[in-house]
This record gives sequence, C-alpha cells and structure tokens, in this order.
Amino acid sequence: MINIKLISQQEIKERLTMKKALEVVEKVYESHGNGQVVMPSKITLDLGESTDWPPYAGSYNAMPAYLGEGFDMSGIKWVWGFEDNYKKGIPYISAVIILNDPRTGEVLSIMDGGYITDIRTGASSGVTAKYLLSRNAKNLGIIGAGIQGRMNLRAMNEVMNIENVFIADIRKESAIKFAEEMSKELGLKIIVADNNEKACVDSDVIITVTIANEPLVKKEWLKKGCTVLSLGSFQELDENIPLYADKLFVDSWEQNSHRGELLSLVLDGKITKDNVYAEIPDVIVGRKSGRENDDEIICACIIGMGSTDIGVASELYKNEFAEYDKNVISLR
Repeated sequence: MINIKLISQQEIKERLTMKKALEVVEKVYESHGNGQVVMPSKITLDLGESTDWPPYAGSYNAMPAYLGEGFDMSGIKWVWGFEDNYKKGIPYISAVIILNDPRTGEVLSIMDGGYITDIRTGASSGVTAKYLLSRNAKNLGIIGAGIQGRMNLRAMNEVMNIENVFIADIRKESAIKFAEEMSKELGLKIIVADNNEKACVDSDVIITVTIANEPLVKKEWLKKGCTVLSLGSFQELDENIPLYADKLFVDSWEQNSHRGELLSLVLDGKITKDNVYAEIPDVIVGRKSGRENDDEIICACIIGMGSTDIGVASELYKNEFAEYDKNVISLR
C-alpha cells in the first residue's frame, strides 16, 4: 500500500524556484519532441458568463498527462478560473494536481496546483523565449500586471539581459504596484506605461498575460526583430500579428487549434496547421529552427500544457517529498 502524500501550496513555494521550473519545463518539452508524452486535449467545464446560465463567470479544465522519458509519471490537473474572484480576495486561477503510479494507477500524491500553474506558465514563456529572442533583446513589454505578469518577468529575468521593463494594465493602480514590488524584488528598471502602445513600441519582447478577449497589441507597434508571446486564454493580439509574422510558433497545435489566441482565426479558416512554423518541442530537440536572424518578427502562442504541470509536480514529489521505495517505483 502506498501512502498518499498531501502537499500544500506553502510547502511547494518553499521548494520550487523559477530556475528549477525552467529546467523542468524544458525537459518536458524535450520529452514531447521525442514522442514520450501522452496528453489528451484539455476538457473544459464552462459555467458561462455572469449574464448566462449558470451565472458564475468561470470554468474548469481537466488536464491529464503521462510522461515517459526522464519522468515515468502520470497524473491530472483540475484547474479553475473565475473572473470575479479578485473581488473576493482570492486568486483568479486555482488548481489541484493528482499524481498516479503509471503502472498500477495508485494515487501517490495530491497537491496544490495553483502555484505550480502560475510558475510553470511563466517558465513556459521563458523556455520559449530562450529559443526565439533576438541576440540584442533588452527591453521587455508586459501587458497584464497580475500574477502571470510577475511570473513571466521572473522567468524572462533568467533568460534575458533586461535593461527596461514596460508594464501596462487596464487598472493603472495594478501596474504601479507591479512596478514597485518587482523592481524591489529583481532590481530592474520598471516603467509604468500610460497605454499598451507605449509598453510595446520600444520592446524587443512583448508578453500578453490577461483575461481579455480583444486585441491589446497592434502589428504596427512592433519593432524589427520583436518576439511576441501570447499566453492568454483568448485573443489578445491584432490578428495581423499571427497571420503575418515571419514565423508563428505554438506549444501544441492540437490545443491552440481549439482555444486561446488562434481560435477565431482557425474557425474563420484563416490559419491552419500549415501556417505554424513549428511547435516549440520540435525546436528544442533540433527538428526545426527557432529564430534565424535578428530582423524576424516572431509570434508564439503558448496555451499551456498539462504535461508541464505533471512534470513539475513529479519532480517536486520525487525529489522533495517521496517516501517510497525507489526500486519499486521506477524512475527510468
């Protein structure tokens, strides 16, 4: 009988760094590139908008995955997001992760998934940027001053030599608070932009991390060699950016084809898989190239994969919390 290990968010925060998350997410992407992951598309339980029925303005996603190479772990993340949670002083997104022995199905651990979701999302953009940045990238623009804005800045600080950060948010007070807190934490120069355009025009990298469903970044704002990363659940970019960027990347075409930034373009028949230059895992294993010159305008849509949650949770469990016989539970 395997004892189920319950792991709290506080325990995870004490042990999981952004540097470690970046290492694990890149390892997960490599496993995808080598065909060592089984990952069905997300299943969504949609509770609608606040004016619909049910009137809860939120949704849940079930995100299962099995990782072979280097992990040998299966599990599922049950994650939810509710638009009005900030009014109640609770996070927009929370989650729980269950890890299972892949040979017996026995539950090994149940852990908080909220912090893992936050940090692996930032790490996903950091790993992506590592392969797509122009060599002289120094200015970073972020649209969205919430938790993900912070996590993405922490990740980018690990992979990019940042000189200036431009932060914009629909709530100016949130951007001001972001600048104060993150400049103190990371020692970076952070400038509160009066609007999205001012956050973008001088940026070598632009990251959108909001819950908006409208274009926040226009193609004419992009400088030569710019890398644009869209991480929201809906459309955040002028459609001309993914349509006419020199290269379009995704983390997973299967998931990007039915949710997130590209959904409306897919439904309108404007984008198909043929328009995607590569999935990020193919770049990491060397099957496709990333950035090839410093003039390319590159767009990457990172919808988020359950495999990265299971990968991070697995590494934490095995290295920090496991109390089982490692000769019985294979770590091949």
